[in-house]
This record gives sequence, structure tokens and C-alpha cells, in this order.
Amino acid sequence: MEASIQAAGHRLASRAMRRVDYAASYPNDLLLEGVLWWYDSTGDPSYLRHVLSVIEGRGWKPGDGLNWEDQPFVCIQFNLFLTTGNRAWISRFVETARDFRARVPRSSDGAVAFYDRPDTGRIFVDYLQNYALWMARAGWLSGDRSFFDEAVSQYQLHRDALRDPETGLWSQGRGWGPSPDFVSPLGWLRGHGWILRGMVESLTYLPDGELCHRRMRAMLDEFAAALLRYQDDRGMWHQVPHRIDSYQETTGTGFITHYLSRAVAQGLLAEAPFRPAAQRAAAALAGFVTKDGTVLNGSTGCGPLLHVEDYLHRDAPPGEPHTTGTVLMGLAGLFLFTGDKSKMALWRTVITP
Repeated sequence: MEASIQAAGHRLASRAMRRVDYAASYPNDLLLEGVLWWYDSTGDPSYLRHVLSVIEGRGWKPGDGLNWEDQPFVCIQFNLFLTTGNRAWISRFVETARDFRARVPRSSDGAVAFYDRPDTGRIFVDYLQNYALWMARAGWLSGDRSFFDEAVSQYQLHRDALRDPETGLWSQGRGWGPSPDFVSPLGWLRGHGWILRGMVESLTYLPDGELCHRRMRAMLDEFAAALLRYQDDRGMWHQVPHRIDSYQETTGTGFITHYLSRAVAQGLLAEAPFRPAAQRAAAALAGFVTKDGTVLNGSTGCGPLLHVEDYLHRDAPPGEPHTTGTVLMGLAGLFLFTGDKSKMALWRTVITP
């Protein structure tokens, strides 16, 4: 199993490195994050060199300012800091996080609202995870504990608004339909991957044993248990998680595989049943990587939709731009169990802020 996963990851990463047109965009930054995770897992320096060459080609340098409005879902500079140890990549992170918290639009219940058409107060799980992670990391870097409370409170507000008590699954957003109170139907696996990402990444920086950590940990326990109910026999999750008639979807499965692996490796989730679930998922993902490194079954991006059928029939073209980063992350998750974690910079919590 490990050999086939490693072979699939190398095909995928090698295909990614043949591209040079990585203009700044969140799918491209997510791809670069995946390549950094593959570097972290394999130790092959060519992967890191490639990412740094792409960043240099953009004209980005350590010490440059950050702009949260231009980075709604991913902050690749923080991953560069973790990988290289160069703090200049995040020299302005805390001040930018303060500006983010002060100026982000909010809905009537206080939940952070998506920056596009802020007057509508629309909330969006993809955006939630990035905001919470900015807050948790800023608290870790600065010692300002109000950032921790903000990260957890936003997850609680979104849980209250979007979680379905029967399935334990979350809707992708609220307010994107005919009224500010309209909640999108349960669906879209990648949204669930984003939710899990925000929980696990935030917990990496929230102080262990304190109330903020316990509150987020309780939401993670609840959410991870719900996800596990919908993993199929092959190890995959489906485009609409509770609809087995929807297609097996790779980007959401990649996210979930990676963050279940991370959560187990960091002691946030129990070995059983989550480690074998993540291992089965990684093995299944490898089967969706073609001989030339193209990933199949990746859903195209979307905001919250009006009908579950819109999610069921969402296009999934070969090589969809979100697939490379998410699937590389999923495949790399296996090596959190089998590799030398002392050399894996991206997942460690021991870096002194």
C-alpha cells in the first residue's frame, strides 16, 4: 500500500512541477501547499526548490506585506515559514490578522461574512476555516488570547447555523439563496474538507488544555465521527457525503484524509477508528491518479448552491485545479504514520513563536 501511494504522489508532484504558470490564486496556492507537504513527507529538496521558484517568479519576497482580502482561503506564506524557518515570511502576520478581525464583515449574529457583497451577511464554510486559522495562528504568534477566543467562537456560530443534527453534516453556507436566512442544502464534500481543515489547523495553535482548545476539540470529535459514517467501502467519500448515488470525490477526500491523519498524529483523535480510515482513504486516492499524474473525480468549485441536485451533478473534469494540492496532502498524510516526523516541519507544534 505504501509503495503505491508513494508512486501516485510522485506522479502527481512531478506533473505539478512541469508547470510554471502559477499566478497568485487560491487554487494555485493550495497546489503549492500540497507540494510542500509532499516535500515534507519525502525530503526531496527539488519540491521545495520548485515552490520557492514559483514564489520568486511572482516577485514575492520574505518581509513583504500580507493582504487578507487577496487570500480568502489559503495563506501560502505561513507554510513557507513553517517549511523554511524564515520568520520574515510572516513578519506582518499579526498586524494583518488584527486588521482582518477589525474589518471583516459580519452577519447579524456576529458570524464572519464573505467579503463578496458584504451587505448580504452571507456566511461560507470555505471562508470560515481561513479566518479561524488566521486568528489561531495570530494568537500563537502574539500571545494575545483574544485571537483564540475569536477562532473558536466563529466555529461555534457557524456550527449553530449550518449543522444538521440528524446527519451531523454541515451546509456550505447561509444567505446565498432567496433570503438572508436561506441555508444551502447538505452537500458538497470539499466544503466538509475545508471545515475539517480549519478545526485541525486551529487546534495546532490553540493552547492545549484550555477552554478554547476543549471547545474546538469537542466540535472536532463530533464532526469527525459524523464524517466517518459516510466513508464508503473503498475508502472514499462522495460528492454529497450522505448520498451514495453521488460520485466518489477526490478533493474532499484528500482534505479529509490529510486532516484525519494530522489529528491522529497530533493526539487530537483516537487511533481507532480514525487511523485505519485515513489509511484506507489514502490507498483509495492513489487509484484516482492516472499514469501521467492527472487526478480524476475532482469537483469544480462553487459557492453555496440552491438545490442538492446542483451538487450531485457538479462537473468533475480530469485535472480540475483543486485536485493536485488536496490529493497530494491526502497522500502525504500516510507518512505522518510511517515517516520520520521529527523532520516534518509543516505539522510540528514545537516551533517557538
